[in-house]
Amino acid sequence: MTDALVAFLKARLDDDERTARACAGDGTWTGEGLEFYAPDLSGDVRAHAARHDPARTLREVEAKRRILRAHAKWCEGRCEAKYPEGGFDAAHYWSIKALATVYADHPDYQQEWRP
Repeated sequence: MTDALVAFLKARLDDDERTARACAGDGTWTGEGLEFYAPDLSGDVRAHAARHDPARTLREVEAKRRILRAHAKWCEGRCEAKYPEGGFDAAHYWSIKALATVYADHPDYQQEWRP
């Protein structure tokens, strides 16, 4: 189960990165022009969209990848030997589950991963 959860999370991070890079274009995206694509958006919604710009998404993707790398390095096979049913110790496993809940609406998300 742990391998599937980690693979799922890595795939979603790859999706997020691809989308953010496609939106960023030349890297100067500021959220301007949203009124052209969605003129009915309120100022608050436009501000929210600008705040969650592609650069921020890319920073979040990298932060989550660092967490996954730290878990993998810490575990180095020890977790599988000690916790064969889950792979990671409880704290590690629950934190990975928590990261994955962001993608709970994805069709590949498994309900057993809910924290």
